[in-house]
Amino acid sequence: MAKRTWSLVATALVLLCAPGQVAAAPAEPQVQDALDRMVEQGVPGVLYRHSEPGSETVLRSGVADLRTGAPVPQRGRWRVASLTKSVTATIVLQLVHENRLGLDQPLAEVLPDVVPGDERITVRNLLQHTSGLFDYAQAPEFRFPDDYVHRPFAPRQLVDLAVAHGPVAEPGQQWSYSNTNYIVLDMIVEELTGEPLSAVFQHRVLGPAGMRQSYLPVHYPLINGPHATGHHVLPEQTGDPTRYPLTELDPSFAWASYGMVSSAADMNRFYRTLFRGELLPRPLVDEMLRAVPGGDPVFPDYGLGLENIELTCGVTLWGHTGSIPGYSSYAFSTADGRQQVSMSLNVFMLGERAVPIIYDAADAINQAVCHQPYPQPPVPAA
Repeated sequence: MAKRTWSLVATALVLLCAPGQVAAAPAEPQVQDALDRMVEQGVPGVLYRHSEPGSETVLRSGVADLRTGAPVPQRGRWRVASLTKSVTATIVLQLVHENRLGLDQPLAEVLPDVVPGDERITVRNLLQHTSGLFDYAQAPEFRFPDDYVHRPFAPRQLVDLAVAHGPVAEPGQQWSYSNTNYIVLDMIVEELTGEPLSAVFQHRVLGPAGMRQSYLPVHYPLINGPHATGHHVLPEQTGDPTRYPLTELDPSFAWASYGMVSSAADMNRFYRTLFRGELLPRPLVDEMLRAVPGGDPVFPDYGLGLENIELTCGVTLWGHTGSIPGYSSYAFSTADGRQQVSMSLNVFMLGERAVPIIYDAADAINQAVCHQPYPQPPVPAA
């Protein structure tokens, strides 16, 4: 069993502490068990934070660095990967609220001549992954992290790479996850605002939501502040299970599709302010929850920059999952903004190796909100 580190911050205890201190108290053992299982499955370390009115629970398991054995920093930051998409979607919906953009407006009217068929692709298609655009991150050039994480990319290069592979479906015909959609959306945002996207993120979302540990890097390779060392595992077809360290990189390949740096506290703060209607009018928040089936057994539906998880007690949480070389992420909230759960895993691992880890993450979320175990995947027949 992995080494445990437990801490709980509750309002009654926080009142006895100086500002910024974390008070220790017994934690939720079922959640801790789920985190420990992730470490047993190959995650070097995991940081978990559960927020609800009157209390904050912070749990850790494993280590921040396999070489040094340093503990996972309690207030650590990480590359939150596709959690970034929820922020991008919020900004796009803000522009819709300002009548500068329409959800069902064709791409040809706002960003012409960037992708073929732009007269048939709408802003909603891009937000909901029903555009039919190929995901550039699935191109052969992106199979091995060392081939791309230290290269500078321009947004148009990423889109052109996707276009060269051709569409995967007709616009609006099927759901197909594509990072290309959010690169195009971010190009629209820059076009309409006339500002660099990092600045737009800051004054439209990060600042208003009080996310002081978050920023959108373009080519900046470092993670500012305390953080765990990132690690990546090569595709399982290679047969190499080694967890290679990878923290510094040029994040331009991800940009505002999956490149933001944040913390568990900030991500919980973001989803709380979003679902409380503090970043968007409530009708537009509800529009984000209009989902289509995505086909994933754990996170089945996709709205506008949000995916969901249906818990065993009948509660549906909304947020996002994500992975980027170095890190994996989970962050979800109740639709009323009362409870949030965020997790950072300092490993990038895809394929069948990641399946039990995904279910352990779902179990941690389910235990936190429902106090019940999440059903585990069926064992394959012999």
